[in-house]
Formats: sequence, structure tokens, C-alpha cells
Amino acid sequence: MRMGQIKIQVGDSWWMLLIPRRRPTLLVGQLIALGCAAVAIGLWFLLSSVLLGAPFITFFPFIVVATAWGGRAGGMMLMVYGVAFAIIVWLTIRQVGLPSALLSSTVFTLFGALTVGIIHAMHVLMAALEKAEAQAEVLAREMRHRVGNIMQLVQAIAQMTARSCNDLSEFMPRFEGRMRALSEAHRMSSGQNAMPNDLEAMLRILLSAYDPERLRLIGPACSLDADTAPRVALVIHELATNAAKYGALSVPYGVVRIEWQLLPETLELVWREEGGPPVSTPTRKGFGSRLITASLAPGGGAAELQFEPAGLRCTLRLPRPVAPPAKL
Repeated sequence: MRMGQIKIQVGDSWWMLLIPRRRPTLLVGQLIALGCAAVAIGLWFLLSSVLLGAPFITFFPFIVVATAWGGRAGGMMLMVYGVAFAIIVWLTIRQVGLPSALLSSTVFTLFGALTVGIIHAMHVLMAALEKAEAQAEVLAREMRHRVGNIMQLVQAIAQMTARSCNDLSEFMPRFEGRMRALSEAHRMSSGQNAMPNDLEAMLRILLSAYDPERLRLIGPACSLDADTAPRVALVIHELATNAAKYGALSVPYGVVRIEWQLLPETLELVWREEGGPPVSTPTRKGFGSRLITASLAPGGGAAELQFEPAGLRCTLRLPRPVAPPAKL
């Protein structure tokens, strides 16, 4: 059975029909208890000639109904009605001794409370099952969405890498490096190895192969969602690879500054290289530029590359991440 197709088969278990899908209000519970008490009292008078037990014997089956449809309040109130009815019967119609009345009332109360507890536990179990089913469906939809996005991204990376390489020996190192960056970002976004899904933490991990003294990371705390993190990671990997080959990280004293800020509707991240070889505007759009654009576009992001003489400047603009709910 596929994930997300697990359903609670109510039709296969008739007893589950006793349990309503919504929690009843207190007023509804009281009304249901009153209705059940009226039916139970009517049955007792109808069968009193053959029922030799305590007056509340006809209340037992209706405790199940009152609790299932009226909640714990409905079941407990019906028990009160049952004891009250028994006292009236014992005082006016069928007199019994005090010890017998106390014993009968105690047994009725204990078994009634046990019944109410069992039905209430079934209520809680059904609510938990339905909540788990809803969560499983949400997770399944998210998984399908993420897998589809990643497959498109991998396909685009493979195609563009192949077009920019002359042979397999050149293709494999480039493709594997980009896949490692993608994998690293996904490991962080999925919470494996207790790695934080924080923008700065992700940047430091992705750039850990380079001298930290040559990196300047400046910006507020920011958490990326599971769909945006791999895209940003792939772009950073591409920029870092280019800087190590041709830019600021290819010379002894070059520096890379990465600054980001949270605007009302967007996250703006600026990659700026300083102290590297002189930069000139390329005559044609290369693979790296196409990959950066292709990585951000599906998530609603955009990139602007500026080939300034002092060094490359790349500005990324993405939809502002939604802060995750606080953990209790």
C-alpha cells in the first residue's frame, strides 16, 4: 500500500459507527443523556414485571450510546439519572433494604464508570488515528512534491553539465560535486545528523573546504524551508567553484563576502568577491549562469550577476522563508 493511501476503514468495523467524528458540546451531551434516560425508564416500566434486578438495569446499554454520542459528560450524567431513578423506585414502587440499595448503586457506578472510560478511550484513539492519517497524507504530498522538484533539478544539472563538457572524465567530477552540494543541503533540510536548517550554518558547511579567514558571512538568523535550501546550496556551490577556479578564491588574498537581509517579502543574498583577478563581462552566457537561473526560477527566485572589475557580484532574491513553528 502506498504512503498516503492508508485509510481508516470504518465500514469494515460496524462498532466504529457508534463513534461520531466530532466532539459533542456539553449541551448536546446533556440532551443525549436525557433522551437515553427517558428511553431506559420507559423500557423498565415496560419490562418491570419480568425484570427482577435493580431499576437501573435498563440503563447499562444506554451508557454506551450516551458516552459515544454525548461524550464523558453524557455518560456520567446518564449514570446520575440512573441512580436517581433507582432511588425513586426503591422509595415508591419496589422497596429494598439500605445495604442492598448501596451495594447495587456501587456496582452500577463502578461498571458504568468503566464503560464510560472504555468508550472515551475509543474516542481518543479514533481522533488520534484520524490525525495521524491527515499528517501522513500531508507528508506524502510534500514528499511527492520534493521528489518531483529534485528530479527536475538533477535532470537540468546533468543536461547542462554534459553540454559544457568535452568528455566523460570532465563531466563526472563536475556532476558529482554538484550532486554532493545538493545532497548536503537535503540532509540539513531533512534534519539528519542533527544539522540545523539555518542559512549561515548551511553556508559554512558548504564552504568548509575553503579558508574561513577568507569568508565573510554577515546577516540575521534565517531558516530555509526544505524546498529552497537545496536550490540555494546548489547556487552557492556553483559560485564557490567558479571563485576557486577563476575568482577571488583562486589567488592567495582574495575574499568572498556573503551578506543577506530579510525584506518584507523577500530574502536577499549578495555574493561579492574582492581581491581576485580582474573581471570582465563574458561574451556569452555560460553554464554557471544558466544553472543559477534554472536552480532558483522554480521556487520563485531570481539571480542578478554583475561582472564588476573588482570582482563578481551575484544578488539572489527569493521569497521570504516562513518561520517554522516554535517547539514546545
